[in-house]
Amino acid sequence: MTLSAGRKISFVVPIGLAGLLFAMGLSGGLTVAWGYGLFLVATILILAGVGVFSVFLLSHRFDTDTLRGSFTWLFRLGAWCYVLAVSAFAGVFLRETLEGRMELKWILFGPAILAAIIVLDWGLYRLLVQKNLPTWQRYGHLISRAETDPKAMQRTLRDDVVLHRTLFSLSRFRWLKHTLIFWGFAAMFAVELLAVFVREAMPVFGLADVWRVPGHPVRLAFDVAFDATGLMMLTGCLLALGWRAVVNGTPEQKYTDTPTAVFLLFVVASGFIVEGMRIAATPEPAQALSFVGYAFAAVMPDSFSRSAVAHEALWLVHALGSCVFIAYVPVKRLIHSCATPMGRLMNSQTGLLAAKKRASLEGLLAGKRVY
Repeated sequence: MTLSAGRKISFVVPIGLAGLLFAMGLSGGLTVAWGYGLFLVATILILAGVGVFSVFLLSHRFDTDTLRGSFTWLFRLGAWCYVLAVSAFAGVFLRETLEGRMELKWILFGPAILAAIIVLDWGLYRLLVQKNLPTWQRYGHLISRAETDPKAMQRTLRDDVVLHRTLFSLSRFRWLKHTLIFWGFAAMFAVELLAVFVREAMPVFGLADVWRVPGHPVRLAFDVAFDATGLMMLTGCLLALGWRAVVNGTPEQKYTDTPTAVFLLFVVASGFIVEGMRIAATPEPAQALSFVGYAFAAVMPDSFSRSAVAHEALWLVHALGSCVFIAYVPVKRLIHSCATPMGRLMNSQTGLLAAKKRASLEGLLAGKRVY
């Protein structure tokens, strides 16, 4: 069997399984538990891949080829399990929609979030991977793990990717607004992934439905986490817009991104309004832990907060707005939040950069220009 034939089989077989899961879900042969189970497996595989890749990148421990093969297969299997999960979900949800058991808001939200994730995944791949493939193909043979500097990589990861110390040294105000938005968004994304498992998957797997138990500590902990991360983004967006007004017409204006700040502010604020309406409609003492949502609920007119129609409409506006924002991430300057850390990590490897320069000079001297 040729290499190209093997690659075709490795692609066709998972696609065939995905089509089979979709057909089984549509015909009633699968429950939604299959989708959540595959999604959980995909998440575990991808996180394991990240862990192995971190060892590969940030140390000289263990065999290089073994680590490379391990994280490659973990990422590949995780990605395919993710595709299988989406296929299973699509079949089950389409069947429930056709049978009239799916609410309108979920009929609209399901395709919207799927489309947003596809746009996000493709955009990140195109900008962070595909765009850098030519460079990798020209200079990849020069990169040896034995010649990397793990300590420099670790230091850069800590200082520039996690703590943003370079930005802090340039402007403490810019550091504050950037950190609030960046880590608020990242933390809320992680909390939402965990919430999906607790809120949706646990009951499907036959575990306790703690999400819908009034005053349950787990649900209250999630409420606090969502409010805290949302408040971080809300504050960061307000600081960004205020700073935009201050630096308007100055050279520092180039460091602003007003459309993103306005867009994210709308998504976060609409989420807090929806949460405030939920709290106002079913008041409980423990809901005070949702401190931001509770504050929104306190200032809402009763006629507005208790309107089921207004709540459904605003929930849909917030949910669809969130989907559009997810798809918007790789389109505008927000992508630099991913691209810049990668560039900083690579620039920390002075030995590899020097090898690249030597290869370029040797090619020029030999009359073979290297681009």
